[in-house]
Amino acid sequence: MSHEDPQAGGPRVLIASASVGAGHNSAARAIAEGLAAAAPGVRVEVVDILTFAPWAFRAYYAGGYSLAVSKLPRLYGLGYWLSDRPQGPRRGLNERLRLCYERLHLKGFARHVAEAAPDLVVNTHFLAAPVLARLRAAGATLAPQFVVVTDVLMHRFWLAEGVDRWFVPAGRTGRRLERWGVPPGRITVSGMPIQAKWTAPLDRAKVLAEWRLPPDRPIIVLAAGADFTCGPVVKIARRLLAACEGAFVAVLAGRNKKLLGQLSLLPGAGRDLAAFAFTDRVHELVEVCTLMVTKAGGLSTAECVAKARPMVLLKPVPGQEKGNAAYFAEKGAAVVTAGVGEVVEQVRRLLARPDELKRMSDNARRLHRPATATIAAAIQAALGPH
Repeated sequence: MSHEDPQAGGPRVLIASASVGAGHNSAARAIAEGLAAAAPGVRVEVVDILTFAPWAFRAYYAGGYSLAVSKLPRLYGLGYWLSDRPQGPRRGLNERLRLCYERLHLKGFARHVAEAAPDLVVNTHFLAAPVLARLRAAGATLAPQFVVVTDVLMHRFWLAEGVDRWFVPAGRTGRRLERWGVPPGRITVSGMPIQAKWTAPLDRAKVLAEWRLPPDRPIIVLAAGADFTCGPVVKIARRLLAACEGAFVAVLAGRNKKLLGQLSLLPGAGRDLAAFAFTDRVHELVEVCTLMVTKAGGLSTAECVAKARPMVLLKPVPGQEKGNAAYFAEKGAAVVTAGVGEVVEQVRRLLARPDELKRMSDNARRLHRPATATIAAAIQAALGPH
């Protein structure tokens, strides 16, 4: 994917992402969009680093991740914990071997960077930064690089030498970088970059009419995941309908056609429930909802706080999701659940307590930071006058 204008003659920025889940690419698109608005003379290229890798490596990283978090969460959590070390500045043997393995399979990306000769590289996934650091050390490129971290709980895999600026979602993320030896002056607590549509004002009545949603009922949005479904969505939807009389349930089913069919057969479908396929207008549904039932992904939670929506978080996968969930629960913007029954009970409880919903909404609003604008401004400053 690329946003570059081949006719333009301004400085070049390469944004490197990876199709591992949906969040990294969403962050890359948000930065590209923000930079296009703030500095239209800058040429921006957005690349998926996995497209430069052999198919087996792509399958391992992207397919393996999807399989692990959706089908083998405990195994994924064990692997996350075992690989999240050491916790000091010095590299361990295992991570040095991992970095060598990754560089071996990402030679195509290294060649692309050397040929493209960008003036700056921005990374929204951890794979690219060590490759670029190696190129700079060898003199193959002079481009500085930024890293944009997309989870509150930052795994050791994110650490890379030769990073000029780090943009992190929360103060605790930055403190972890400091323990790894990154100077505080290189760390900016920016929040997570999201697209401008998430902060643009909307006409509530118009949104409700266009989506055929009831204007006088609580609306629960159940987000099942864009690229793969997480959790027993049909069971949650069925039990929400039974327990939350008077509420309307809107389910985001992503690209899962089977799930859409199952939801359409539930009692109350059409009257008390609507299921929606993948759409780029999720922000409209979140705008008008009373609360969100969603997974604790980095960008998903950032989008919810941008809309100041209370969150009921599905049982988080051990690892970064669990860290994200703990953070938003601690800050009073979310409640974390451990199973279907608890999801339904928390939703029912919150709908009966509008004062608590209001407090959660206010807490979410306070957590939002204009990360996209902050990162775009830092890129402009690094590029200098042009």
